[in-house]
Amino acid sequence: MAILYFLLFLGVAIETTKNIYYNYFGKNLIETNKDTLFFNVIGCLGTIVFFAAAIFISGESFSVSRFTITVAVIFGFVTAASQYFCLLSMNLGPMSLSILFTYLSALIPTVFGIFYRNIPPTVIQIIGLILMIATFFLSIDKGKESGITIRWLFAVAGSFLGMGGLGVCQTVHQTSAYAYEINGLLFWTFVFAFIFFTILFIPYSVKDKKAGVAKRHYKFLDWCSMALTGVFMGALNLICLYLSGKLPSIIFFPILNGGVMILSGLASVFLFREKLSKKRLAGLAIGIIATCLIGM
Repeated sequence: MAILYFLLFLGVAIETTKNIYYNYFGKNLIETNKDTLFFNVIGCLGTIVFFAAAIFISGESFSVSRFTITVAVIFGFVTAASQYFCLLSMNLGPMSLSILFTYLSALIPTVFGIFYRNIPPTVIQIIGLILMIATFFLSIDKGKESGITIRWLFAVAGSFLGMGGLGVCQTVHQTSAYAYEINGLLFWTFVFAFIFFTILFIPYSVKDKKAGVAKRHYKFLDWCSMALTGVFMGALNLICLYLSGKLPSIIFFPILNGGVMILSGLASVFLFREKLSKKRLAGLAIGIIATCLIGM
């Protein structure tokens, strides 16, 4: 049992570290849309290598069923959208709120699961949904220094929908007869995500080359960080899928979702010097509670 809790807290640490780097990269190294796409291209390569190694070590096959490939295409598109808009939201606005609204996306797979699996919501989940509505009203503070813009709202909406879509894809695949093909699913998911990002990135690269724009040079540490972010994402996916079947949901979801939101919120204040009004702080606290309740 101790190893399960170690993996759970490791998952929280990995996700929080990823969020911190997303915010750092978004605030300091993104100048154009091309930079956002390039970050995700390199990150996907890191994840692909991770799952290729996982398949090789486990002795599984890269060959999967047509069902898994079909889900992987959709999963790859949703993953690409989630990663792109999550990074963009941190580039355009406050980290604390970007993380908060991204994790409130637990609403989407929860509602989907109610209809897809014909499982009625619990009283706790209903309370969580009500608290989530309160969170939206408390968190959207449109003061001059709030950091909230129309572009940020668009980006965070994309992050919300993308992250929620991930849960839907996982539910569909993990309740199918092909749930055992998890490593293959995730490998091909990130292969397709890499393809989507590359297709979007190439026109920007060609345009800059024709215009004679100087090629962007990243430091060695930036290259390593981008690739390691992908590896972290791979590890996080495996840890979460493994623990979801080993730990009770009343323990797993509150600690994982709540822990990441709390630590990311603290990082936004102490590392990135974000200022939280009393209204927004209340929204963040209620949002953490709502996310934990919905995941139960």
